[in-house]
Amino acid sequence: MEVSEKNIDLLQLNMTGMRVIVLFSLLLDAPHTVEEINEAYDKNPLIKDKVSYDTIRNDINALRDAGCVISRTTKSNNKYVLVSHPFNLEISNSSLKSLKKVYNKIYSTLTFKELFAFDDLFYELSQYEKDDSSKEELLKLSKLSSIDKNLLKDLLKYCKLKSQITILYKSQTGELKEHNIIAEKVAFRHDKLYFFGIDLDLNKNAFYLVAKISKIIDIKIKSDKRCFEKFKAKYKILNINEDNYVLSAYEKLVEVAGNDLIIEAEADNDFIMMQNILNLGRNCVVLEPLDFRDKVISVIKNIRELYNNEK
Repeated sequence: MEVSEKNIDLLQLNMTGMRVIVLFSLLLDAPHTVEEINEAYDKNPLIKDKVSYDTIRNDINALRDAGCVISRTTKSNNKYVLVSHPFNLEISNSSLKSLKKVYNKIYSTLTFKELFAFDDLFYELSQYEKDDSSKEELLKLSKLSSIDKNLLKDLLKYCKLKSQITILYKSQTGELKEHNIIAEKVAFRHDKLYFFGIDLDLNKNAFYLVAKISKIIDIKIKSDKRCFEKFKAKYKILNINEDNYVLSAYEKLVEVAGNDLIIEAEADNDFIMMQNILNLGRNCVVLEPLDFRDKVISVIKNIRELYNNEK
């Protein structure tokens, strides 16, 4: 089964091909009735549309046309049985790069249910890749590849419940430390997956790399209901028309000063605010708080010094 670069198009994802891959995976696992296949299609977040039983039979025939031997007998309760298949997946380096490019463009728009489904899909594809290096690349494609999936599912559950949990976290020194957290959300920032919450030990909003969370060691039945103010800052966006600047959810326009915009913003903490400020680039000038302004200046100087040393 050769994967060609032209078939990997962000705007034209082949849903028939997606269903056939899902179907092939199902039949590899165990025989299934058409009703069971339909139910599995409904539950799979990668299959967006409802399908008829005729569509499922067409997908089965597509696998047969590709060389699969699929039987269906009353002895197996009318289940479709994958007797044999000819597949050894061979994905070229260019195709792998294209697949990675498409996935990296869309992963931030996916729900965690969809991210788990893509993670499973890449794993299934890797099982039929003959080349060891390509197999390894497929396994690393998913943004969840280095994450403990069971731990992540637990974190998502506790975030939904706003539970108070105690995590064992690997610090920068490599030491494992306990943190008591009121769970709030799990989200990507700059390609890395973070767990956000209220750290009751530090008495502030905080976030932790999910990959560095060793385990959850305690869950409180009754959570501490403390909450903390967001970190706030004011900055100026230079030389831009009000109509040409799209405010983020955390921003509020407070003044138009000639060709400049004065913005008030908030974030869970000053680190996230710093990232937001730096993302705005050279046209952003921090006005207050003054100690945060000094911190931004220091970070920019350190970055400049780093680049000067690389000359």
